[in-house]
Amino acid sequence: MFRAAHPAAAADSRPKDLQGILFVILSAVIFGCVPVITKTIYASGGNAVSAAAIRNSLIAPLLLGFLRHKGVSVKLSRRQMRQMVMLALGFASTPLLLSSSYYFISSGMATTIHFVYPVFTLLGCVLFCHAPLSGVKVLCAALCSAGILMFYTPGQSGNAAGVLLAFLSGITYSFYIIYLDQSGLGNLPSLVLAFWLALLSFVGQALYGVFTGELFVSMTPLGWFCNLVVLMLFSQSASILFQIGVRIVGPQRASILSTFEPITSLSVGIAIYSEPFGLRTGLGVLAILAAVIILTRFD
Repeated sequence: MFRAAHPAAAADSRPKDLQGILFVILSAVIFGCVPVITKTIYASGGNAVSAAAIRNSLIAPLLLGFLRHKGVSVKLSRRQMRQMVMLALGFASTPLLLSSSYYFISSGMATTIHFVYPVFTLLGCVLFCHAPLSGVKVLCAALCSAGILMFYTPGQSGNAAGVLLAFLSGITYSFYIIYLDQSGLGNLPSLVLAFWLALLSFVGQALYGVFTGELFVSMTPLGWFCNLVVLMLFSQSASILFQIGVRIVGPQRASILSTFEPITSLSVGIAIYSEPFGLRTGLGVLAILAAVIILTRFD
């Protein structure tokens, strides 16, 4: 009698799982458009630190005003505040590291290197969270890694600084994913979580910008438009979608599904910059899509 309820329960959870999968994929697609916009901001006089700090300085009060209007409290306990500071370290440092790598290497190469983070997420969950590592997840991680490596073109210009920055961005992002799940902060209302991340990120980025002299810049009107309107909407909506997706499907699934981001970056590059689409690139796309299908169908 009790066993008969299990299939029904599993069936009831499928629509919710599908919703979480779609949220993570949509978040990855939005994030995949960011490198092109970021390049425009740099060409218009901006830099990585100022772009991030300015966006967060506007996002935080807007979210606070909306939450106050809705009567939603943003108060955190002391424990939650300590956890939020730790989470914000990974959240704020990731875009700074990745965007800074664009100065030294191409955005496509940087995004490719950044996407070592699904492997770090899987390993982190196993080593530090005692999560089970199924054969399906190992296979999906291997397919994702192989697919991303296919995006790399031998002989492409770059240097050690850019490679290191992009690699570190993958490590900090995997920390953010795991800690979001393990700390329990993912259970907070999404907009409350977004407010605190924006506020703490701004504080950290502004202090860093003051000490390095990178906070105060002069951008063209196009640069301000891209930074304040397009990227603010893109990054905030994508972050909220990803937080909801992690809450539903978990950090390991979310990290693998997020590999739609380099596919999007690749597609945008082909559409805007007429970048070549060769056999290696095609095989990389197929490997990543195969990993997503296997993960969602058999795990």
